Amino acid sequence: MEQIELTAFVRDVKGKKVKRLRAQGFIPGILYGKHLEEPVCLMIPEKDLLKVLSSTEGGRGVLFALNIQNGETRKEYAILQDVQYHPYRLNVLHVDWHGISLEEEIEATIPIVLKGEAVGTKVGGILELVLEEIDVRCLPMNLPPHIEVDISNLDIGDSIHVRDLSVPEGVTVVTPGDEVIVTVVAPEAEEAPAEESQAQEGTQE
Repeated sequence: MEQIELTAFVRDVKGKKVKRLRAQGFIPGILYGKHLEEPVCLMIPEKDLLKVLSSTEGGRGVLFALNIQNGETRKEYAILQDVQYHPYRLNVLHVDWHGISLEEEIEATIPIVLKGEAVGTKVGGILELVLEEIDVRCLPMNLPPHIEVDISNLDIGDSIHVRDLSVPEGVTVVTPGDEVIVTVVAPEAEEAPAEESQAQEGTQE
């Protein structure tokens, strides 16, 4: 699992006043964790956060080492739990982190990445990605950023299920094994235009 250091600051500003933080170049966030007495309200430099999000599949599969500043520095390890975006400007409004211990297993959702070109698509088949991500359980340092699925040998009518996945040692797949990840289906037969059918019927009469 990739580990990235990120500086964050404890914030007292809450509610509607957080708009000021965004104007000053900060993104408001919050850190949850069962080891914390209470959630910690944070603010993160926008340029630092956007750099991480743009280079790491939106922060998924990343272990954040948060250097939290509040008069003194304390380090908390966390994974990104949620990112809230503006509905049409698409800028980041808020982030949620889930604080973790490096010695305890976590459950996380990671994306599926398809590799290769299915042979079935070369003869007219249609590739359908049914499951875009899966849930896994492992120690934080063992969490992969994604799971690759080789679809090269996938022919028309073939499917790859969760149980067919090859995952790294120390990683347990939580998603049910019978769920379909990707399949290649036959193209639908084209129907003759209605007018043509009616014309043929008229000729027969």
